[in-house]
Amino acid sequence: MGAWFSSCCDYEGDPKGKDIIQQLEGRNVSGQELVSLRKLVVKILTKHLTEKAGDLYPRTQEKEAMAKALVTEFPCFKDRTPGCKGYELFFSEGEGFIEWRLKTMRQSAKRAGGPSNTSQLKKKTKNDTDDNETEQCSAEVLEQMEWLKYHPPTRENSSQIKANLKATFFYRRSKLVKEAPSITNQLAEMPRFRDSPDLINFEFDMLNPGCGSKMLVKWNPYFRPKLTQLSEEAARFNDLDVFKFLLKKLPTVTAKGFKSKGYDVFSFIMQRRQTGTDVEAFAKTKDVIYAQPFILALGDENGNPTEYFIIVDNTSIPGGTNAVEAFDRLYKVHYVFNVHFAKPVLTFFNFFDGLVYGVSKNIRPTVRELYSQMMQEPQQKEA
Repeated sequence: MGAWFSSCCDYEGDPKGKDIIQQLEGRNVSGQELVSLRKLVVKILTKHLTEKAGDLYPRTQEKEAMAKALVTEFPCFKDRTPGCKGYELFFSEGEGFIEWRLKTMRQSAKRAGGPSNTSQLKKKTKNDTDDNETEQCSAEVLEQMEWLKYHPPTRENSSQIKANLKATFFYRRSKLVKEAPSITNQLAEMPRFRDSPDLINFEFDMLNPGCGSKMLVKWNPYFRPKLTQLSEEAARFNDLDVFKFLLKKLPTVTAKGFKSKGYDVFSFIMQRRQTGTDVEAFAKTKDVIYAQPFILALGDENGNPTEYFIIVDNTSIPGGTNAVEAFDRLYKVHYVFNVHFAKPVLTFFNFFDGLVYGVSKNIRPTVRELYSQMMQEPQQKEA
């Protein structure tokens, strides 16, 4: 415990950081003592953020990533409000302790010498970009990244792979946002996401603490029956039928060239081929309109899928053993590799964003309306 926070303190050379870790480890902290520790933690982390950003205006992604990492490492700081993901106390939609501390720092900079202080900080960072990057990507982080790249996911390596993923998380996410590499390039640097795809769940859990298991836990006992009660054909529905039914109940966003070429909108979520299809060849020759990840399901002539793959760029990742697992992985791949959902199915994914996984509070009106219908008691048929 405390490794990530300790690395922030080491970067800043702040001796208070290790004292804070000692106070938080091994005992329950609450009340005013916890408030005091929280204030110190926020001061250290905002200083860390601004030094790396080069000014007093770090990006939203960096502030949110910092808030998530903080409550992941120190659960005692989690926001317990119902409906929250745990980190909102520190940063959410331009509010929270991190943002408030930054505002205080900006006001202090103006009182101390006006905007020139911030300008000087920007100028210094601009001239020292390479030095800052070197500090951010320390020798230890480089070594951990290199280890991840070349060590296969054996039983002996499993715990170390997860430890290194966690230790390099902030650096990797910051680099991903700044450079926006293709998924193919990301997999070349982090091949463990391909040969051990369960690590996609691990990465998603670090991005969205507490949200990773919601699909597998909630779908069959809750969402599936609520959706199928809206259809008269529900008795013969399998999971694929339910996904298709949900898609039909929500509006489709038209992509350029989509209507004129007659594409099936469900093909942006899943495509089906016969068992024995060369998956890599399929990925390399797919239509260019399918730029975003989707599921490839292989099955027999009767259309019963037995294998699932996630098609990303011009390659593939194993997709799980059934349709629900495959969709769960498809959804998480978008977040782990930082790619947008396909435009024709934005509203479909918004249903899962807001209602199933709970990673977004921005739920579209059409999704809210459908959810209201799902919550209504089914009408009894007259005899």
